[in-house]
Amino acid sequence: MREIEKEENQEKHQKDLEEKSKRVSDDKGYSDILSRVINEGEKIFNLNKVTVLLSSTIAGLEIGFSYLLICALFYLLNGSIDEQIIYKLFGLAYPLGFILVILGKSALFTEQTSVLALPVLNGQRSIWEMLKVWGIVISGNLIGGILFVFFIGSTAAELNLFDQKTIADIGIHVIDQKYWVIFLSAVSAGWLMGLLTWLLNTTDEILTRIVLIFLITGTIGFVGLHHSIVGNLEAFGALLYSDSIDLMNYLSFLILALLGNGVGGAIVVGLFKYRIFETNEKQGS
Repeated sequence: MREIEKEENQEKHQKDLEEKSKRVSDDKGYSDILSRVINEGEKIFNLNKVTVLLSSTIAGLEIGFSYLLICALFYLLNGSIDEQIIYKLFGLAYPLGFILVILGKSALFTEQTSVLALPVLNGQRSIWEMLKVWGIVISGNLIGGILFVFFIGSTAAELNLFDQKTIADIGIHVIDQKYWVIFLSAVSAGWLMGLLTWLLNTTDEILTRIVLIFLITGTIGFVGLHHSIVGNLEAFGALLYSDSIDLMNYLSFLILALLGNGVGGAIVVGLFKYRIFETNEKQGS
């Protein structure tokens, strides 16, 4: 009975959203995007939790291909050009894993923050339900990333791609920041990822979606913003292969990055976008 009541309540909220959308004078653009994102969030909430965990673990593995390219690029160019230039070139390598994850429909935390927050803001889901799904997605992403680091750490040297010192150097570079810098940097990265989710719901064209993913995630990589899931691979690699990074360094970085990404995606993007819609709807009433 409770499940039936919950489904009926969600349908009611969805119909209310559709009614509000009709009153918004934006040529159905803004309200249509919002409706699509909320529907996408509802689909995730309705998935079996084991399915979400498996999907998020796959995402953690797939995002590792961004990390693989980053490490290979650093190893190839280190000593030939200035190290700071190499870090900027990470923007070219960063998008690969995101393209694989997003187009492959795997569950990535930073892509899900605003998607899962909007049904909560619309009254269809509770904050507790959102946090539970976030927890599952984060767990899967972290597990997948850690598995990838173990895999690539033992095989990269054999393939002459890069050595363990490269893994350590990149991880130290990512972690070696003040706490407030990591947090605010992660907020910015979460903000961009939330905007990416919004923009992707404006088009179904594959090429356009790839360009959007490349531009947004490439910017994150070029600027050096802290993305919690890619950062998990970088930081865990440093934990494994650097004497200067301990478990507390790794965990404190991870917590700050996750919190920052969550704030950037759910609050800055999710809340603001929904409030803009509500304001437009009231003006159209």
